[in-house]
Amino acid sequence: MSFKSLKKVIKYRVSYSGTKETDILYKKYFIDDFNKFNEDDLIDIQKLFNNYSDNEMYDFLTKKRNIPYQYDKIFKKILNEN
Repeated sequence: MSFKSLKKVIKYRVSYSGTKETDILYKKYFIDDFNKFNEDDLIDIQKLFNNYSDNEMYDFLTKKRNIPYQYDKIFKKILNEN
C-alpha cells in the first residue's frame, strides 16, 4: 500500500470509531498531528488498529492499560513523549 493510501485508510479509521470518547482522542493524537508520522509509523498504527479494539486503544491512550512493549516506540510518538 502506498504512503498516501495508508494515510487515507488511517484517517478514515480514526475518524469513524463509533464512540465520542475515542473520536476525540483520535483527533487529538492522530488527525491534529498526522504529519509527524512517517510511513513506518503509519504501518505500526495500522497494526495497532488491526490488533486492538477501540476500547483497548482508549485505555492505552489514557494510560489505563499498559502499552504492549512492541508498540512502545510508536506510542511515545503518538503521545508526544519523545
